[in-house]
Amino acid sequence: MDVSVAICTWNRSKVLDRTLRQFCRLRVPDGLAWELLVVENNCTDETPAVIQSYIGRLPIIRLVEPQLGAANAKNCALREARGDLLIFTDDDVLVDENWLEAYVSAAKRWPTADYFGGVITPLYEEEPPPWFRANERLLRTFVGIAHDLGNTERVLTSTEWPWGPNMAFRRAAFQQTRFRTDIGRRGHDRADRDDEVYCDALAKAGFQGVWVPAAKVQHVVGADHLTLSLVRRSYVGQAVTRVRLWGEEARGATMVFGVPRWLIRATVQSHVKYLWRRATRNPHWFESFIDAAHKWGALSEYWRRRRIPTT
Repeated sequence: MDVSVAICTWNRSKVLDRTLRQFCRLRVPDGLAWELLVVENNCTDETPAVIQSYIGRLPIIRLVEPQLGAANAKNCALREARGDLLIFTDDDVLVDENWLEAYVSAAKRWPTADYFGGVITPLYEEEPPPWFRANERLLRTFVGIAHDLGNTERVLTSTEWPWGPNMAFRRAAFQQTRFRTDIGRRGHDRADRDDEVYCDALAKAGFQGVWVPAAKVQHVVGADHLTLSLVRRSYVGQAVTRVRLWGEEARGATMVFGVPRWLIRATVQSHVKYLWRRATRNPHWFESFIDAAHKWGALSEYWRRRRIPTT
């Protein structure tokens, strides 16, 4: 098997169907042996039927990962992939018709490279609200709907990583380690950075990454992604991840019921500041919104840890 493509999905059968329809338009290089792994992550909707409907049209294989969490689903793909190159994308992504060929060609041009990343651009299903457009440059990155490191194919630096909707790994690399299951998205929890941490582990082990601008996908952004509620959950998730990885807020801090005392005060202050700026139509209200979400995310993670029984 030359290439395995993996899509991890959780209860988004209609979105997945659109993604698989686009895969039917994919140009496959002559003689390439490939498989399409769809990992059901504890799905309870019509996902099995959608997968079944593409048998015969795509080299599709249904996998089931009962343990909820994006990292668990990705680890399932790592275990089951038979290809020498494993390419990940998401269930809300439309791949370019030349996407597969772009990765296969890049892998040949860079025989010593071990992992690869490509361009992610947003495809809005409806016009974003004004507050989103005003902060789009920031939001496209932090909400995870766009990633572009330029038009030049090159080696990735020590601070550059592929993103989950568009990344590839040689077998020697993806058999080296696993995705951390204490971070990454789990159901409606939007903790993140599992892809970054995974690639960082590979880089520290001596593996090399390459940026492939010809490998392009579009991230379909639905109306549900254009709400303050979703943005808040994304920023809360980022703060939760930072605490799980580094616990920076607790260093040298006085703890109150398992939470840094300064963080309790800062969380209250940040929310008051946001509410005041929003009420008075201060142009900097969105900055305060982000800060409040970050503070709440960190506080909630410390509070969650306090409630976990020790053994």
